[in-house]
Amino acid sequence: MKRILIYMLLLITFSELYSQGLYNNGAKIVVSSGAYLNVAGNSGGYLNATNVTDGTMSLDGTVKIEGDVVNNATASDLISTSTPASTVILSGTTAQTVSGTSTVAMVLPNLTINNLAGVALTKDVTVSGTTTLTNGLLDIGNNNFTFGATGTFVGTPSTAKMIVATGIGQVRKLMTGIGSFSFPIGDNNVTAKYSPVSLNFTAGTFAAGAYAAVNVVNAAYTDPYVKTSYLKRYWNLSQTGITAFSTNANFTYDATDVVGTESQVSTTRISPAPIVAYGIANTTLHQMAANSLTSFGTFTGVLDQTTKTLSISSLMLQGLYNGSGTMRQAFDDLGAHWPAGVADHITVELHDATTYATVAYSVANVALSTTGTATVTIPGTYNGSYYITIKHRNSIQTTTATAVSFVGNTINQSYGTPADVFGGNIGLSVDNHYLIYSGDVNQDGVIDSGDLIPVINDYYNYLGGYLSTDIDGNGVIDSSDLIPIINNFYNYIGIITP
Repeated sequence: MKRILIYMLLLITFSELYSQGLYNNGAKIVVSSGAYLNVAGNSGGYLNATNVTDGTMSLDGTVKIEGDVVNNATASDLISTSTPASTVILSGTTAQTVSGTSTVAMVLPNLTINNLAGVALTKDVTVSGTTTLTNGLLDIGNNNFTFGATGTFVGTPSTAKMIVATGIGQVRKLMTGIGSFSFPIGDNNVTAKYSPVSLNFTAGTFAAGAYAAVNVVNAAYTDPYVKTSYLKRYWNLSQTGITAFSTNANFTYDATDVVGTESQVSTTRISPAPIVAYGIANTTLHQMAANSLTSFGTFTGVLDQTTKTLSISSLMLQGLYNGSGTMRQAFDDLGAHWPAGVADHITVELHDATTYATVAYSVANVALSTTGTATVTIPGTYNGSYYITIKHRNSIQTTTATAVSFVGNTINQSYGTPADVFGGNIGLSVDNHYLIYSGDVNQDGVIDSGDLIPVINDYYNYLGGYLSTDIDGNGVIDSSDLIPIINNFYNYIGIITP
């Protein structure tokens, strides 16, 4: 009986009663389990129309259509009922279109795209099961293509088989809870480029019908911030019905999307404001990551021109230490050399994590408070890991125990314990606070007789003021400045660096 049905339908197709192939004008077509209906030929399309009643199809088997698919029925879907194993295959040799005037959403159980000439949507489509990308591009234009709650795709997406999502339409994934999904999207503007997005929801509240949605634009985002080094590509991410979420996103771009220097390109949410940078792109895989997202927007890759804040704490200079976790202000011959609350100035350097001798960035004249805190503004381009080194006019250069990650916009670093400092190279005060060693007057990296001599000379000549020989910062060079130098000289104190 199934075979007879197929033969009858093929006769209808070839009889050219309808130029698009199979014309359903109010009938109910049943494709039973195991049956295979092939609507063949370039004009082998399927039109679901209306005469007296809406035409429908009950699908339990497989329908292969080689022409256009049109649903003009006013009150019914293309497929009225289906089983999870049933499949629609679009497999023509010329371009196919899925369209229709029906306002009823088109929901397919499973879909296979196998058309090198491509398939275009002019209406929204949802696939509740599996979308198989065998050959050709599925261009959604200004329409939405939705993967169902259990929907997925199979195949190996590439520039030859993917979903083209460059219009205002979106590729959506219904979400019922935490989990990940990769959107196999790209563009076909002159040259096809595959640029998928993967989202991994690690937390969130998901309402009924909730979904995440993406599309992509093969162009540089128009904004004055996008300059020097950037991608000629951006992705729009949104969500509906998903709240209090955390997501890790990964974006893949084509190497030809890069303008300028790829190693300077940083993952950036360019809109809405404020602009947020997430880290340098992987130049080997041509991928960008943005982790722990709590909101979506438009993402691209640009030279990070935002700034980062390095907050330093528990940084005490031995020479200025005043007890109880505080320091005195350094004096000159007129009184306090710096404004109220500032002990002295330091230099902060970022050293390369692999080659310490390479200074990646340096900031001089950083105010160090009397409570041992300092704040440094770092250009947003520094997204790697760096040793943070502190230099002071008469103290031992001191660096962090390990290279510190500068991913993110705020970096906090303490120098309050030996575990914070490379080689544990800080001293313990009598009231149990750790101090950076003072006495390296000539800044040669070791406290020795070479530091004693200039202090003795200035002491002998009754000099005073804001001088590097004034170890205790009281504005006068005297015997109290000799004591820390002698003690540290005796204990062989010098710099310890990676």
